[in-house]
Amino acid sequence: MLPNPTTRPARGLAIAEVVVLAGLNLEQLTRRLVLPDQAPSGEILYFAAGVSIAVLALARRRFPERTAALAAAGIGLSLACSAAGFLAKPTAEIGGDSEITALMLLTGAACHRLPRVLAVGLAVLSGPAMAAAPILRFGVSSATLTIAVLWALLWGGSVMIGLILRDGDSRREAALAAARERERLELARELHDLVAHHITGVVVRTQAAGVILADGPEHDLIKEIEHAGAEALGAVRRLVMMLREDGHTPPVVTSDLVKTVKAAAGEHERATLRLAPGLADLAVAPETVTTVHRVVLESLTNVRKHAADFRTVTVTVEPTGDRRYLRVEIVDDGPRSSRTRRSAGGYGLIGMGERIAALDGRLAAGEHGDHGWRVLAELPLPGGVATTRQREGDSAR
Repeated sequence: MLPNPTTRPARGLAIAEVVVLAGLNLEQLTRRLVLPDQAPSGEILYFAAGVSIAVLALARRRFPERTAALAAAGIGLSLACSAAGFLAKPTAEIGGDSEITALMLLTGAACHRLPRVLAVGLAVLSGPAMAAAPILRFGVSSATLTIAVLWALLWGGSVMIGLILRDGDSRREAALAAARERERLELARELHDLVAHHITGVVVRTQAAGVILADGPEHDLIKEIEHAGAEALGAVRRLVMMLREDGHTPPVVTSDLVKTVKAAAGEHERATLRLAPGLADLAVAPETVTTVHRVVLESLTNVRKHAADFRTVTVTVEPTGDRRYLRVEIVDDGPRSSRTRRSAGGYGLIGMGERIAALDGRLAAGEHGDHGWRVLAELPLPGGVATTRQREGDSAR
């Protein structure tokens, strides 16, 4: 199995963030709190704020769905310290490198990941929090004004980097949509030129055989074959028309899990969605989003085909308790008279299983309760894939 190319760079960035923030805080701890005979109250206040905001910045990688709350907490804590410094005037030397670095990380993450309105609001708040901090805490002087300008430039840099990453994601989404469009049209051409042509030949030969053997015992069987071939030809032609229609099958929005799930379940009038709070902010790999779309779509299609008498079907999408997996469950209450035999080895479930296995996920499908059927898929979230592979490697050894 090919490794995820984004795992190693992301891990390297996380390690670099830990090293830089830890080094800045240790330097401040040693130089301003340990070496002096008596640490001023201002130094203690600003050091505690720097450590706390650094922890919030690092926590955004562990809890990406809470980026907005973490960024808001870090900005609010910084503004509170600046207000305390302005009102109480505690004694302290000019500093705050760790705090500003952490605020840059939170601001960049907000501009990169969060919805537009929320990202703009947090970016606007973080600007004064960073630029005004040295003046409010340490008074007006040439040194504090210089530092304020420098920190304002750093704020602008963090916003710019976040927006560049955001634009890169948008361009990647557009490129994926264009690639899917090309594949869709190419598939339509192949179906029309190859598959439909061969099915037409089968139907014509079957009709000819029916004329020749009109009085023979095989006549009814030939008619059944002719009817099945005509239905298959009609289905292929309808599929070609659907593939050629612009916008018939909207591309999966790999950056929006909630929108993808709603799109997959949107055409099913009796489907009930249960989406976990904060699901829209959950960091999910694009290939995981497309797999979720496929699981929901295929499962609801199977419900319509094999359990026409069902009353309700529930689609649940939520992270597991340890937040290492994304849990996708589709449960219906339809009778399962012939569905077990027809679906257990169906190509739909086989295809789903192969896609999920490629992501180191798990798939289970079977009877649920006295009546009904359940499809349960668990897909690893960022950080879970490496852990799963590590566990498998340890087991093999």
